[in-house]
Amino acid sequence: MTTNLNEQGFDGPLAWQTPGTRPAYLRWVTWHLAKSLGWVALWWGTLYLTVLLPLAAVVPMTLVLLVIMFLALLAFGRLSRWRRMRRILTTYPWRQQSRAVRITGGKEALFVLPDPDSPEKTVSLKLAAGLFRIWSREALKDYDDELWYAGDPRFACVVAKPGPQSLSCLAQPTAYNPRTSPRRKGLSPEARRRARAIGARVAD
Repeated sequence: MTTNLNEQGFDGPLAWQTPGTRPAYLRWVTWHLAKSLGWVALWWGTLYLTVLLPLAAVVPMTLVLLVIMFLALLAFGRLSRWRRMRRILTTYPWRQQSRAVRITGGKEALFVLPDPDSPEKTVSLKLAAGLFRIWSREALKDYDDELWYAGDPRFACVVAKPGPQSLSCLAQPTAYNPRTSPRRKGLSPEARRRARAIGARVAD
């Protein structure tokens, strides 16, 4: 299949139909499922060890258990995006954008992408720094040289290195958070249809 990643708007074959997308998605799911189950196994192992240790060790080990539980919840939170990611990949085509990455003062990554309805305008999606992860220009160099993305940056996107590989799912706060006002203006009928197809909130 020939895919023109430099097209604009919503034209072109869906990302899910592009060779390499499904294996990359399955690798993402497998990796995050393994991480989530790994944290659970570590929690139970630490709990077992805590029971065997002297009473004086219970307080520090309880703190360790709380930290592991927190990391497990974060891992399951990332894994829970599997359905959203699949919806995006089966709704939008891949696009290509160079020099799209910005690093904020807080070491968060911003992906600056064109508005599908008005390509001369741009929209930013944030990839937050993690508990043990601070983004740098060097760490995101492959994304900046040639970023693949599928989606509508006004709602949500899957970003990837060329291939595709190293998938990540990003979303605007207004797309899924019911405590925010959904986007209303500047949306074509096709943009609204596709946004609703991925479960994003769109004002009538």
